[in-house]
Amino acid sequence: MPQPPKSGWLPRAWQSSSFRLALCFCILVLGILAGTFTVYYVEIVGTASQQLDDYALRTSKRLLNIHTQQGDEGLRREIDMLLGDGIDSQSEVLVFQDVHGKVLAGNAVASMHTVKPGAELQDVLFEQENRSLTARVQVHALGGNLFLLAGSDVLPLTDIRNRYLKATGAALALALVLSLAAAVAFRRLMDQRAGELRRAMRQAGQGNLHFRLPQSRRSDEFSLLEQDINTMLEQLEQLVHGIRHVSNMVAHNLRTPLNRTLHHVQAAMDAPESLRQAQLELAQEELQQLSRLFVKMLLLAEVESGVAQQRFERINLHTVLQEVLEFYEPLFKDRQAQLHTDLQRHAWIMGDSHLLANALSNVLDNFLKYGAGDSALQLDITLKAHEGLVTLQLRDHGHGVPAEALARIGQHFFRASSHQQLPGHGIGLASVRAIARLHRGNISWSNAAPGLQTVLELPHTPRVDSD
Repeated sequence: MPQPPKSGWLPRAWQSSSFRLALCFCILVLGILAGTFTVYYVEIVGTASQQLDDYALRTSKRLLNIHTQQGDEGLRREIDMLLGDGIDSQSEVLVFQDVHGKVLAGNAVASMHTVKPGAELQDVLFEQENRSLTARVQVHALGGNLFLLAGSDVLPLTDIRNRYLKATGAALALALVLSLAAAVAFRRLMDQRAGELRRAMRQAGQGNLHFRLPQSRRSDEFSLLEQDINTMLEQLEQLVHGIRHVSNMVAHNLRTPLNRTLHHVQAAMDAPESLRQAQLELAQEELQQLSRLFVKMLLLAEVESGVAQQRFERINLHTVLQEVLEFYEPLFKDRQAQLHTDLQRHAWIMGDSHLLANALSNVLDNFLKYGAGDSALQLDITLKAHEGLVTLQLRDHGHGVPAEALARIGQHFFRASSHQQLPGHGIGLASVRAIARLHRGNISWSNAAPGLQTVLELPHTPRVDSD
């Protein structure tokens, strides 16, 4: 059983797949931003730090050369000149002092008790006027308890680092808030669109197949899904209507022969011995007709379910048609029917030869029943393969079909009013239409003045080898 929704906004939101999807996407975006900010941090702070180191090393080397060439006095003059040139005056730290903290030249003083001279740069605490500062410097012992310290104040670097971290934190916090807001908005949007689909499913589940989703002007995935659902509902409505119609027609078509059969059986029971056999034969004939009706209905159900499509293979419709015509040849002779044919020998298709033979037999049966005109029976058959289609055309020269009945030919149990007095159940042409659809084809009927014309079109499948 479904679990009841948890209390609280976040647990309820977390149950939404759209919210989790949007949140995961937002986390991915945050990860990308964090990675990007990290790269920029390394580049910016690393570059600034490298500039401080380069300045310390370069300046230290220069001052050492001056001291070697000009001594202590030359070093003092050079330091005073560098501090007074106005270049990097806010950050440079240059100190020439003794071990006791007496400054001979420079702009700060360092406590030498914790400082060890060496080639490596080190962070040293300095006192400068009324403030303390930390500078990254290179420390050199010059002899006579004198030391040279050259480098830069790390405050600008620290300020850059702090500002960048604050800006990055604010940006990530803002991105997180916007991401959560976007996830909530996305969830509400998805819930709204999905709610319409759920409402349609509930209506269909309750049997309201007339319900349709409103047409949307948008062309997103939900709009396409709504169109598919509307199409599905239309098809379901048609199928349900067809099932009800077929059920009613089956009941109607079975009731009459069953009543006649019961009447014959009752008459046989009440009739004298000499008449009983005749009544039983009539009952047997009615049952045989019912059996044939059930066979046709089972075939129609199999065809409409698509199961027979598994037996499809490449066949030549010309061969199937010739075999069916040979079977009907005695019937045509008996009825003195004239047959005119124009058949292309190679009409290859993918299909089931037995089903197609059954469809052709039904069409020919209809011709023999209803195709007679004022003169002898005549049937014109044309078979052609062209433009990716195999077209089979059959035309009789009878009286045709009333115009209002043309559109209903092929419907289950439909029979034109002019044919009601002849035997039949209205199943044959319905199975012909179903077989055509199963073969991804189309069948149509039209009045040919005189006569009725039947056109069957099937996809052409040429043979690979030469014909």
